[in-house]
Amino acid sequence: MNSLRDGVTSARARAALRARRSFAVLLVAAVAAAGLTAVAGSGPAGAAATARGALARTGPSNDEVTISQDDLRTGWDPNEPALTPAAVKGGSFGQVFSTAVNGSVYGQPLVVGSTLIATTENDWVYGLDAATGAVLWKTSLGTPYHITTCTDLVPNIGVTSTPVYDPSSGLVYVLALVHETSWQWHLFGINVSTGAISYKQRLAGHPTNDAHLTFSPLPQDQRTGLLLMNGWVYAGFASHCDHGPYAGYVAGFNVGSTASTARTTLWTDEADVSDEKGGIWQSGGGIMSDGSGRIFVTSGNGISPAPGPGTQPPGELAESVIRLAVNNATGALSAQDFFSPTNAPSLDASDIDYGAGGPTGLPFGTATYPDEVMQAGKDGRIFILNRDNLGGREQGPGSTDQFLAEGGPFAGQWGHPAFFADAPALTTGNAPSSNDYMIYVGKSDFMREFKFGVSASGDKPAFTDVANSTFTFGFGSGSPTITSTGIDATTGVIWEVHSNDGSGSGAFLGAWQLLPVPRSGGGVKIPEIWSAPIGTSSKFSVAATNNGMVYVGTRDGHVLGFGLTGGAALARGGSAQFQDTPVGLSASKQVSVTATRTVTVTGASVSAAAIPAPFTLGAVTVTRHGGGTPVSVKFPVTLSTGDVLRAVARFTPSTVGGADGVVSFTTAARPSVPVAVPLIGDGTRTGLYVTNPSLSFVINEHDGMLIEDVPVGVYVPIVDDLVNGGAKPVTVTSISAPADPYRVSGLPKPGTVIKPGEAIPLRAVFEPEHAGAASGSLTITVSDGTSVSVAMTGTGLRPVTRFTASPSVVRFGPVPVGHTATRMIRVDNHGNQPSVMGRSGLSGGAFGAPLRIPEGLPVNADNSLVLPVVFHPVKAGAYHGTYQVTWTDRFGTHSLLVPITGAGVG
Repeated sequence: MNSLRDGVTSARARAALRARRSFAVLLVAAVAAAGLTAVAGSGPAGAAATARGALARTGPSNDEVTISQDDLRTGWDPNEPALTPAAVKGGSFGQVFSTAVNGSVYGQPLVVGSTLIATTENDWVYGLDAATGAVLWKTSLGTPYHITTCTDLVPNIGVTSTPVYDPSSGLVYVLALVHETSWQWHLFGINVSTGAISYKQRLAGHPTNDAHLTFSPLPQDQRTGLLLMNGWVYAGFASHCDHGPYAGYVAGFNVGSTASTARTTLWTDEADVSDEKGGIWQSGGGIMSDGSGRIFVTSGNGISPAPGPGTQPPGELAESVIRLAVNNATGALSAQDFFSPTNAPSLDASDIDYGAGGPTGLPFGTATYPDEVMQAGKDGRIFILNRDNLGGREQGPGSTDQFLAEGGPFAGQWGHPAFFADAPALTTGNAPSSNDYMIYVGKSDFMREFKFGVSASGDKPAFTDVANSTFTFGFGSGSPTITSTGIDATTGVIWEVHSNDGSGSGAFLGAWQLLPVPRSGGGVKIPEIWSAPIGTSSKFSVAATNNGMVYVGTRDGHVLGFGLTGGAALARGGSAQFQDTPVGLSASKQVSVTATRTVTVTGASVSAAAIPAPFTLGAVTVTRHGGGTPVSVKFPVTLSTGDVLRAVARFTPSTVGGADGVVSFTTAARPSVPVAVPLIGDGTRTGLYVTNPSLSFVINEHDGMLIEDVPVGVYVPIVDDLVNGGAKPVTVTSISAPADPYRVSGLPKPGTVIKPGEAIPLRAVFEPEHAGAASGSLTITVSDGTSVSVAMTGTGLRPVTRFTASPSVVRFGPVPVGHTATRMIRVDNHGNQPSVMGRSGLSGGAFGAPLRIPEGLPVNADNSLVLPVVFHPVKAGAYHGTYQVTWTDRFGTHSLLVPITGAGVG
């Protein structure tokens, strides 16, 4: 491994193919380009010189050439002086184009020069004009796979991941499932200027760390964003709906070689005695790197590692953050370090993938720990880890987690956060005045903003939940993106694709001001400043930004571009931001559009992300240029330059929390792009409320496609939010907590003051002690005499312990003396109890076990072990032996005995 650490500069190197610039250089350049002065408390520009992983972006004009802006996956674009909060919420920013494409767009668009690259599930790749959306070229990669065994991604599977661009070759690399003589995954290199296919390589073979596994294309889902490093393109693989057999793979393609010497490599996170699951999908987040030869991924459900140090990774690495190294001679990958939370087996048992979230490198650190990575998954606990010593499993005090900082649990994360930093090296001196933020979006939760500082000792990071949005984000909402002018936090804007649920229908692209603002009556919030409907969003969609534009691909086959619309026939007014409005009451705002040339307006309508829409539109009037009395209009109406259409929009919230929508004016002009005025409101109600007053505890597998009750001995958590929905602070006076088998953590103590808009995450857990239905409740009372309650229901399943072996008897038959034969025993946990493996043994001198089951290895329901047995007779005759497998669960310690027979023949 080449660390590239030279004490002078830090590199997010892409070998000789990418320019190497430190974060400090980026900050200086961005500040200089923007004509800004350094932000107070930011520290010296060179303070990050010893940290790995620069935020430098490469390619022409700092184009967006990989998912989430950079290889650290920070989601931060600091080169957008046109996208200030004032410009975005003013009347000049809106939809510029909507281009139809052939198939759903799940990968984030890329921007190379003036070309926008988009890929689809129908195996098409498009080059669009980045300014107008016009199709410059389109290329078919082949026939996609029409999937009928999974309802998650339908109807076709072609290109799901985000591609990556290589400026040294001018090729964008796209990984696609296509049919030729059979279904196969191919990496394509496509000329960005012409759309011509210049490179093609099929993926096949065995992982270098387990030759017994063979890559099988159809069960494998390729969701992670691609990584380009040192002439290789890397991709992660998981499954479709957990349909097996599948394994977690990282694949590498040597795109820097000639066609005759092209190589591929495979590595799996379920090797040795495991051979399936551990999918690497990260909800589409990119494979992360902080320097040459260093790759970070996070795995999902499967057989987690036994307790042990991170620097000695075992073959079984489900539910883990993993650092891989590259063998420079062969390209082979190997695990060098890992972190797996102490409760990893429980995450697997409850289908709470750690790998639903992707690893994100922090663009800042401390002097002691300059290289940090954030990881959170479905259980919502945020870990800040040391990228150079991840922490293993149960390596903290008292067999706890080893980490630099921990927070939560918050709502589960599908995707990854976005980061902003004006202080690359945090100290006790600059932390109070710095603006180092993390934006986190959890399932059905508020967007949360965390401010980073340092621990009291000054060596470790610390972070605080300082603000949240006014409304929650449904499942399927994407990972956030941040734009700014250099490191000036006042110019920061957060971009987020949010949907109501996993269907993606009625989705919006929203923009929020980075810096929190005070609320009336106390508290702070992340204020939304702009929004626009996008149709049906893809799950976990990530917005791309470049040169004052924002781009989104959709599930209903469109690529949308948003930016300055100075050439539009109608000039819109700015965002209509309503005052906080109590539920059941109304507030009004006037919206308007002005004709910039003669145009026919065909209609005006209101739409909103929420159903039913809390917004209505009054009668539309026209005021002709030069003044005069406004008169009502009937559509269509023709306007001349300077004519103004006005209407009163009314906000009448029926529920507490934020809401966004638009008033859309359609015209006969071409291209036909609606002119939309954003509507932003916040419904309030005196006192507390919870985002979910009724919690039903089940094991939710495959994101809702399989629902099961909870076995005794397994626990299921749900995060609910306790929110002050009013305009005044309230004080907690009493709490009535539920009894077993329920428990709730994160409860505020009596006397706690909850500020207006503040959302406190509460983690409720159901861990049944007996089979059958159980109910519970939580009640919290506050100073105004009101109370809020949460009802809890769940059903426990009868505990079952049952391991089986296949075959139940291993029969080698005759084997020549002095020769060796191998057979495999598959051991399956067909019970429903989390189990920990004990010592395994094999009696019989001629029989051997090349791999032993690690003691302490967690094996849950539906997990399997594959155990090789060898027979090497040294003389003729009959041989007998027994393979013993032991495990411990809530019932005690058990053994499974597998008889083995063989005969040596002369």
